Amino acid sequence: MLTKRTLLLTLTGLLTGYAATAQSATPGPQPTDVLSWLAWGLAAVVLLFGMMTASSLASAVTQSVQEKEAPDEATPAVSEAAPVAAPMASVAPTPTVPVEQKVAA
Repeated sequence: MLTKRTLLLTLTGLLTGYAATAQSATPGPQPTDVLSWLAWGLAAVVLLFGMMTASSLASAVTQSVQEKEAPDEATPAVSEAAPVAAPMASVAPTPTVPVEQKVAA
């Protein structure tokens, strides 16, 4: 009688424990799962690259807008007092005469 009662109470407790665990499923992956850590790490890297690309594009657009608004400031001013370099006379290269090579036989 004592063995039967202990066995029935133990099996009933285990059965209700397993049933309760089966019904209370947690949504999404467990935080300790390796695949979930990998997915979150990959998402962080993608987010980081996205932020870097966005900041680079914003900087390029800002620089482009500033160049369009003030083109005179972007190009250096040439003063009239600056000396102008004289053009160099072009020298034609001297033609080379082919030299016959003698091969010792």
